[in-house]
Amino acid sequence: MEPEPGVGNISLNPLFSNLNNSNFSYENNSPCINQGDPQLVDPDGSRSDIGANYYFITILGDCNDDSNVNIVDIVSIIDNCIMNDFAETCNCGDLNEDGDINIVDIVILVNIILND
Repeated sequence: MEPEPGVGNISLNPLFSNLNNSNFSYENNSPCINQGDPQLVDPDGSRSDIGANYYFITILGDCNDDSNVNIVDIVSIIDNCIMNDFAETCNCGDLNEDGDINIVDIVILVNIILND
């Protein structure tokens, strides 16, 4: 069945993360991201997404979600992810995506900050 023609309707695959397991979050290349009502804003400050879910756009290294990458993010990774061993719940600290949150990730974050 084709969607009714009109503004905001798409006929593309929405690219859900895992449809077979009822995970309707979007993959990062979903055509639904930032394509909703331009008058509405998602919690991440971007244009609304199509559908009930939203895709949270993150800034690499912004571990405290304040839309800035700075020394506070370094402290956040060290305090929350390394010193307190909350790595399993730390969604930002593994900047090189090697499965470990360690000093290498801190060095990467320092380089991000210095190059901005």
